[in-house]
Amino acid sequence: MDTKAAVLQYLNAHQNAWTNSTQLVAQLDVSRTAIWKAVKQLQQDGQQIESQSGRGYRYVPNQMLNQAIIAQGMKQDCLLEVHQSIDSTNKRAKELAMTNSGQPATIVANEQTGGYGRFGRQFYSPAQTGIYLSFLLPIGTQQIHPGLLTTGTSVAVARVLERQYKVRVAIKWVNDLIVNQHKVAGILSEAVTNFESGQISNVIIGIGVNLEGNRLIPADLSSKVGAINQNHLQVNRNETAIQIINGFWQMIEDFNSGRLMDEYKQRSIVIGHSVTVKVGKQTVHGQVKDVNNEGELVLKAGSGELLTLSAGEITKLNLLDGGYHG
Repeated sequence: MDTKAAVLQYLNAHQNAWTNSTQLVAQLDVSRTAIWKAVKQLQQDGQQIESQSGRGYRYVPNQMLNQAIIAQGMKQDCLLEVHQSIDSTNKRAKELAMTNSGQPATIVANEQTGGYGRFGRQFYSPAQTGIYLSFLLPIGTQQIHPGLLTTGTSVAVARVLERQYKVRVAIKWVNDLIVNQHKVAGILSEAVTNFESGQISNVIIGIGVNLEGNRLIPADLSSKVGAINQNHLQVNRNETAIQIINGFWQMIEDFNSGRLMDEYKQRSIVIGHSVTVKVGKQTVHGQVKDVNNEGELVLKAGSGELLTLSAGEITKLNLLDGGYHG
């Protein structure tokens, strides 16, 4: 770890308190000059570090995503990359999949210039108002259940957002998180296939979270897309990223057990309601009877036939109160 990262991590661990140079020299085993240079570089990077003669330095948490701070709070031993701007965290994860040799990875971005969602649709990822993450999960001999992976991720992220932002998070099958009848986060799972064996070698799970409202969201999406921070809380984005990362990797330990499905169903806004589902080139209408323990949608079609759908997209959802317009 370089001196700049070490200084920031130490000050972050003692945030809002003054730390003098003598303490930093003793703790980090570097010279006063090296510490002074590191602080100046951090300040130039946009980190809010106050300095005062006789008192030392004090770090004030801000909304700038930082690799050293996120790494400090992570519990999972994996490769971490934090980008201020990137075309797509999922694309970067695919690049790493070619060279990672079985190493898991987490990619975080402040902004995506080429973010995408399901079916290749553009996912608007403006700077400063959201968090965009991708997880690279080498599967090896591990069995991966796609439905349980996506539903488990939905629950893990919902828990973090509720805890930090004091909102109620619901889920629209299969990958949309809903707050106050608007989509605030989406999840996209992709598989990477080994060219030689033809077997799936890695799974990538992308998560895009809208924390604050943004005027860059197109007008035709503004009625559907919302923001999580409804209460205008002063929440540290680094801490939100850390909690999502830790929650995800903890979920991965036993997601195949399906133990999160009961909570997923409790959060569902589709069970019991009439929907239109697009499956490939076909469109199916019916009433959702359940989301089963495999994460599949159980639909009673207009003909009375009971259908089980493992993939598809709900394009229309009719709620009794008429509140949701997604």
